[in-house]
Amino acid sequence: MGWFKRTEVGITTETKDKKETPDGLWHKCPKCKVIVSVDDHAAELWTCGNCGHHDRINAKEYFHILFDNGVFTELDALMESKDPLKFEDTKPYVDRLKAGQKKSGL
Repeated sequence: MGWFKRTEVGITTETKDKKETPDGLWHKCPKCKVIVSVDDHAAELWTCGNCGHHDRINAKEYFHILFDNGVFTELDALMESKDPLKFEDTKPYVDRLKAGQKKSGL
């Protein structure tokens, strides 16, 4: 269902003149396919208000959920994991650490 109703028949808009909505305005639930604004989805803590589907979130978004009003004191922010035993499996542990840091954004 559209937002606007055409009052006159025969009005056409050329493809080059059609406007696309910017990315990041809407969220479509992968389970029930309901579309809501990203702001509403964030207010629901990244959970679908229709079916209850929980979306994956990153560490920073999770911290905002956990802590009151996003207020917390981060300790040892510069602390990083090391590999003092030079552990190796199918790939070096140092590579696993770097991949984990990149994936989590921490």
